[in-house]
Amino acid sequence: MFSYQNLHQFTQHIFQSIGCSAEDAKLATDVLLSADLRGVDSHGVARLSGYVRLWEAGRINAAPDVRVVHETPSTAVVDGDWGLGLVVAPKAMAVAIQKAEQVGTGWVSVRNSNHYGIAGYHAMQALSHDMIGLAMTNASPLVAPTHATERLLGTNPIAVAIPAQEQPPFVADFATTTAANGKLEILQRKNLEAPTGWIQDAQGNDSVNPHELKAGGALLPLGGETGSHKGYCLGSIVDIFSAVLSGANYGPWVP
Repeated sequence: MFSYQNLHQFTQHIFQSIGCSAEDAKLATDVLLSADLRGVDSHGVARLSGYVRLWEAGRINAAPDVRVVHETPSTAVVDGDWGLGLVVAPKAMAVAIQKAEQVGTGWVSVRNSNHYGIAGYHAMQALSHDMIGLAMTNASPLVAPTHATERLLGTNPIAVAIPAQEQPPFVADFATTTAANGKLEILQRKNLEAPTGWIQDAQGNDSVNPHELKAGGALLPLGGETGSHKGYCLGSIVDIFSAVLSGANYGPWVP
């Protein structure tokens, strides 16, 4: 058992050791540990080693020049310069909030970024401004279309946060697949089987093997056997909003 303070200090140190500034390292740590505090273990500190591996592979710029490359009064495109999504996304959300304060709504699309932790953290940044927050992202292709085997989309989560005055805010944060890939990683570490309906093998057959993706299998869209076309459409919408609008990689071309 680790205290939040000790875990925060350790995680921030790791981010700084790969070249993040103290400010960015703290921000990335805040985002990452917010998942653990909300009980979303699949997207918390358990993912820290994954970010280090991305940095080692040259896919993360620890000192990015995050900048707005196109904007209107209510919209913007942010180039993340391949920085940590944990850092780029909050900065993009700050731009959206600023625009909403000025003209009533703010929409920002991001390109050249990476995995940004739980989508809910970013949507919830709007709550303290008494605004509705919306955050979504595409991801590496691990999901096959309904009745297909080729992996074309990511888990492509959506998060919405809505203030409710004196009551707790409404917060929805979910993948557009039956389960996020991080849930499989937890099962792998615990040597447990996956529930039926989460994944399929490379031939399109149902599987309960959490290692199936390594053998060419795929995650299944939200909606189950008779409704997964709806989940796949939701994932496609996220892909268009997140990547096509910003000029980022989309669909099977996401690294």
